[in-house]
Formats: sequence, structure tokens, C-alpha cells
Amino acid sequence: MPVFIYWQSELYKMGGKIVIDAPIKTGMLKFGPHGLGTQDLLYSRTMWEVSGTLVIKGKANIGRGSKISIGKEATLTLGSNFQITGNSEIICQKEITFGEDCLLSWDILMMDTDFHQIFNENDEKVNAPKPITIGNHVWIGCRNTILKGVRIADNNIISANSTITRSVTEENCVIGGHGQNTGIIKRGIKWKP
Repeated sequence: MPVFIYWQSELYKMGGKIVIDAPIKTGMLKFGPHGLGTQDLLYSRTMWEVSGTLVIKGKANIGRGSKISIGKEATLTLGSNFQITGNSEIICQKEITFGEDCLLSWDILMMDTDFHQIFNENDEKVNAPKPITIGNHVWIGCRNTILKGVRIADNNIISANSTITRSVTEENCVIGGHGQNTGIIKRGIKWKP
């Protein structure tokens, strides 16, 4: 039986499981009340729906207005020092994995599924969900969309307002663009939070 918790206009639904793969500490997982100073604290609503499995590998911060949805057969893994600034959505119907030290800005959408099914002329499904894998120490800028099947290597930055549909295996780069025009904008970079 799912558990629903309402708190300060927030919605938390638990029907799945949370696996903590790290030493348990107070304040390991924080979500909801904190976030950007520009958020509307009255109407910015955090939603948390775990029907599948959430794996936490260390400290995780999920900012106000973020929406996390993990489907029944899906697994979302958050590496240690994971942080979402706020107002972002992670929709996991298969598998989404974040490495350590990932920083997500605001207004990000990540989906490993299309939700609607598409079939070819032989009635074969052509748009199955595909995992998303984000490496260690990746900074995802504001207003990005990252779609199914994408793998991002360690130590990269995804520039603001991009739509990422292709994987990038090279490290220490700024990545940006839209769809098939996704590519490396700059090489040899480092970033600090």
C-alpha cells in the first residue's frame, strides 16, 4: 500500500523502496524546503513518487519544486554529493544513474522513456525506454532536457538550454546543442561548485 505524505504543499508518495548504499548519517537526504532565492515559496511544489527503487550512495539534496518519479520496475541511483538546485524533473521508468558530485541547476527535464509507444509497419515497438547514465562530477546547466539512452562521461558540463539526445564519452568538456547537433563546445575544462 503506497504511503502519501503532505507537508507544506508538497506531495510524497512511497510505494517502492529506498536502498541506502552508504554509511547512514543524519541529513543524508534533504528535499523540498530549500532551493533558489527566486522561487515562489507559496506555489513551488516538490513532488516525490517512488514506486520502484531509489538507491542513495551518500548525501543528496533535492531543491524545492523538483519532481522525482520512479516507475514500478525502475531504478534511480544518486551518487554521493548529488544536488538539484530546484524546479527540475527526473522521470525514471527504466534506469537513471548519477555518479558522485553531480550538480543539477534549475528547470531540467530528464526522461528515460517516451511514455507513448511507437510501432513500425511490422507492429514492432521502436521506442523502448533506455537508461541514462551521468558520470562523476558532472554539472548540468539550467533549462536542459536530457533524453533516454544518453551517457555523459565524467568531469563534463552541459551548457544551459540544450537538448541532449546523444552520448558524449570524452571527459573535461563543455557539451551543448540540440538533438543531432549535440556536441563538444570546449575541451580541457575543469569546474568547481
